[in-house]
Amino acid sequence: MEIIEKLVATPGEVYKPSSPFLAEVIETRRLTPAGSADDIRHIVLSIKGSKIQYMEGQSVGIVAPGLREDGKPQKVRLYSIASARCGELGCDLGGHPESVTLCVKRVIYTDPETGKEVRGLASNHLCDAKLGQKLQLTGPTGRKFLLPADDSVPLIMIAAGTGIAPFRAFIKHIYHEKGGWNGSVKLFYGAKTGLETLYMNDESNDIGQYYTEETFAAFKALSRASNQPKTYVQDKIAAQKDQLWPLISTGRFCLYICGLKGIEEGVSKVMSAWAKEEGKDWEQLKEEFEKSGRWNVEVY
Repeated sequence: MEIIEKLVATPGEVYKPSSPFLAEVIETRRLTPAGSADDIRHIVLSIKGSKIQYMEGQSVGIVAPGLREDGKPQKVRLYSIASARCGELGCDLGGHPESVTLCVKRVIYTDPETGKEVRGLASNHLCDAKLGQKLQLTGPTGRKFLLPADDSVPLIMIAAGTGIAPFRAFIKHIYHEKGGWNGSVKLFYGAKTGLETLYMNDESNDIGQYYTEETFAAFKALSRASNQPKTYVQDKIAAQKDQLWPLISTGRFCLYICGLKGIEEGVSKVMSAWAKEEGKDWEQLKEEFEKSGRWNVEVY
């Protein structure tokens, strides 16, 4: 199967954990309403002077302050970049972005063994950060989760929760910076309720502004909506078989999955059933898709 050629990241500075860049918080706002149980924030960091060049689909790392028990610095926590390559502020005269955007969920859970509350170090560090605060930033990193070089290739983007981050970047680059995409662009997004549909709710509707684009279509699946049946992202995908299977069965697509680990399994089950109907071996097909750059997954 022919390999899908991806865009190549522009050379620029790459910061290591041993020598991070100090990025300043210039915007931080909650994406979920106050009534939501999840605290998810849109955080914009100034990277002026860093000479960083990032691409949609890449990640940057955040190093929380303090030391581990062994006396070493805290481990780097990677976050998908949620802004297109020129960021929210545009690029400087040298073509370097002046900002980078992250979409961060505050992680708080109860340890099943001790019963004690556990707070994610990096996520709480980011969500608690104040305007003007400096954060240790590493990267950018990532060469696989990038857009195809050929803009006639149909795109299938599948996300849950904060997995929407790289797709916000994709969509902003495609329709705002680039001016369009010749192939179809389909976004399938799963969330608990309408309140948690990040960048597609009353708090922020960045993605909604592109609904009128001729090649773009978005499908939302709400698993805990009180006024409608539970729907998962794989249900929305199954309903689009007539649109999706002709692309997948012929290899004319580039698919991206980002979110919690379980999301890929659900998607794969739907497509496995489609393949079985035509007497095709889904596992073999999927392996070919992975090797050729058509099946791209970032889960956590």
